[in-house]
Amino acid sequence: MSKKISNILILIILLIFASACKTDPLENYFVQATESPDFFVINIPASAVSFDESKLDPETLKDIHSIKKMNVLIYKNDFDRNKKQAEYKKAANIIKSKHYKTLTKINNKGYEVVFSYQGEPEKIDEVIFLGKDKDYNFLIGMLKGDDVNVNSIVKALKHIKKIDESQAKMIIDIFNNKDE
Repeated sequence: MSKKISNILILIILLIFASACKTDPLENYFVQATESPDFFVINIPASAVSFDESKLDPETLKDIHSIKKMNVLIYKNDFDRNKKQAEYKKAANIIKSKHYKTLTKINNKGYEVVFSYQGEPEKIDEVIFLGKDKDYNFLIGMLKGDDVNVNSIVKALKHIKKIDESQAKMIIDIFNNKDE
C-alpha cells in the first residue's frame, strides 16, 4: 500500500510541476524561433533607445524606465511565399489567441504593422508588434515593461533622441538580406 501511495504522490507532484511549467504560447513561439534557422533573433536592451528626458514629464520618465527589453524575431527572406505566409499566419494566430488589444495599425508603402498590448491602457505589461510586407517578409516583436501607460509610450516616441545605430543597422541589413 505504501508503494501505491508513493506512486500517487509522485504522479501528483509531476502533474503540479507540469502545470506550473506551461509556457505562454507567444513566449514559446519566441523560444522555438531562436532555435530555428528560419529566424534572426535580436534582443534589444531598453538602453538602446534614449530620449530627450528634458521634454518628458516625471510619469512618462517613470514608465519609460520601467521598460525592460525588446525581443525581435525576423523571418529570413525566403523565396517560398506560401511558407512565409503560413509562418506569418501562425504568429498572427498566436497573438489573436491571446486576446491582445489593438493599439494602432500602420499601413505605409506596402508595409503593414499592427501594435497590440496586454493589460489596461494605463498599465501595459507587454506590447507586441507584428509587421509584414506584401510578400510576407515579416517581423514580430515583444516589448516588456511594468505597468507602462500607453500615453507615455506615445509621448516618449515623439522625443527619441538616439537609437543605438548598431541595432538599427542590424535590422535594416536583415531586411536587405545582407549577411554580416
